[in-house]
Amino acid sequence: MILRTPWSRGAAPLAAGALALLLVAGCAPQSGDDRGISISTGAIGDITKNFNPFSPNVLQPTLGAIYEPLFFYNNLAVGEPQPMLGTEYSWNDEATELTIQVRDGVTWSDGEALTAEDVAFTFDLIADTPEINTIGYTGSAEAVDDDTVVVTFDEPSLPIGPELIGRTAIVPEHLWSQFDDVANFVNEEPVGTGPFALSTFTPQSYVLQKNTSYWQEGKPALETLRYVSFASGDAATTAMVNGQLDWNTGLVPDFTDEVESNPTLNQINTPINQTAWIACADASLGCTGPQTDPAVRLAISLGLDRQEIIDIAFEGLGAAVSPAMLLPERDAEYIASDLDDTTSPSADAAAAAAVLQEAGWAPGADGVYEKDGERLSVTVQVPQEWTSYVTAVEVASQQLTDIGIDLTVEALPGAQWNENRFSGEFSFTMDGVYQGPSADPYYIYANYYTTAATAPVGEQAPTSYARYTDPEVDALVDQARVEVDPERRRELYFDIQRIIAASMPYIPVLVVPTVTYYNTDDATGWPTEDDLYAFPAAWSIWNLGVVAANLQPVGE
Repeated sequence: MILRTPWSRGAAPLAAGALALLLVAGCAPQSGDDRGISISTGAIGDITKNFNPFSPNVLQPTLGAIYEPLFFYNNLAVGEPQPMLGTEYSWNDEATELTIQVRDGVTWSDGEALTAEDVAFTFDLIADTPEINTIGYTGSAEAVDDDTVVVTFDEPSLPIGPELIGRTAIVPEHLWSQFDDVANFVNEEPVGTGPFALSTFTPQSYVLQKNTSYWQEGKPALETLRYVSFASGDAATTAMVNGQLDWNTGLVPDFTDEVESNPTLNQINTPINQTAWIACADASLGCTGPQTDPAVRLAISLGLDRQEIIDIAFEGLGAAVSPAMLLPERDAEYIASDLDDTTSPSADAAAAAAVLQEAGWAPGADGVYEKDGERLSVTVQVPQEWTSYVTAVEVASQQLTDIGIDLTVEALPGAQWNENRFSGEFSFTMDGVYQGPSADPYYIYANYYTTAATAPVGEQAPTSYARYTDPEVDALVDQARVEVDPERRRELYFDIQRIIAASMPYIPVLVVPTVTYYNTDDATGWPTEDDLYAFPAAWSIWNLGVVAANLQPVGE
């Protein structure tokens, strides 16, 4: 249900020495002899054990490989979802009642049968636990028989449907009814319905083994998924080249020639998520610094030469962005036609200066703008392992220096960056803005721009790391949630865009390339450009379970 933002999507390559150390330590990826594949966790250093599907710090394969949703939404496709633990669903005409048929014959990995009671229990657990209820779910679920769940709402609730049926991990009532603090416990012995179950765990690696009672006949064909943590920044590349790592996502600079010369090494680019500079925006929630001024955020956006950033940092693979924080081509019908072009590929230094000066900023003695004794100096935090992000901020820093804004990169160890992102300890942080299960803008606006999705600095924000709050946006999102007329909903989205395009708590930088590398010497059946049956990113929750279940050991 949560639009997770796992930091490992930019999983860094690691040094050959670090790889060798892991091999000696017995944490090396396994060869094809054990009918398994190895996957980079994306974590640098020790892995924290957490298989709680409702935790923001959950390990990615928890969602898809261990626990499953009722239906699977392919991020790259438009249309009806694929049945998983559910087989059918329908709404009444008023969009106040959702009926779900639960698949018969599914068992939990401990041998207990999945029933409609488990589904109703999961939904009620979310409704009763504010810490995990990030979509504002207010329905009431009832298992009317062993295979049918009816969810009722006090008002029309169409946008909640895909979150409930496509983004919610169904959990077993016979176990979870015994847990007192479901928001914070780490669920060290997960019991799910997915194609894999936890086998072993160390701080350096963990192994998921085949669920022999999995409900999809003939799946999974792989015996194991081995997730490995590496210690520094160069060498998942080395591991991929040597066939010791099978699946990793994150653009590796100057790697195309290596892929083309290696017959078992492949790459696929599936751009879908906008990457933004996320401001700690609201002083009332504890944010401090020049970036709390909307004029500063807008001026920075106007001062960026995005095409230069794309060309230098992302090898020209990025795409255009919209101030509406939607995908310009896919979502064109949802973007207001009267929005000012504040996310142009080229910089507009004059417009940036005009915005600052109108807000009371003036150039100081060193050319950097000042206001009330405060210098316009900000940092952008990035994981030091994500070299493309580091380069992007360095390029932008020079661009903005030329117009009087002092912006510098703050490269941090990945774990520290992740912790700061959740707690709001930054002026800007660079990260993706993740899509919902469908092209409806509701999910972007509800998860990234509402007060309910954020928290004061020092507390973990569920999805809105910007610490942004605007009562008018909250009200418009609430109206969109209950509106059943598609045209009226579009108008509500246009109203939201006119507000956020001016306040810009998220400064859109580019639609980032999502480059996934995979080896075919151990397994086949990967998503390809001709068959994108799932989003292939190794970090992509829900999708990763579908991909792993579809893979076949080489030779079979």
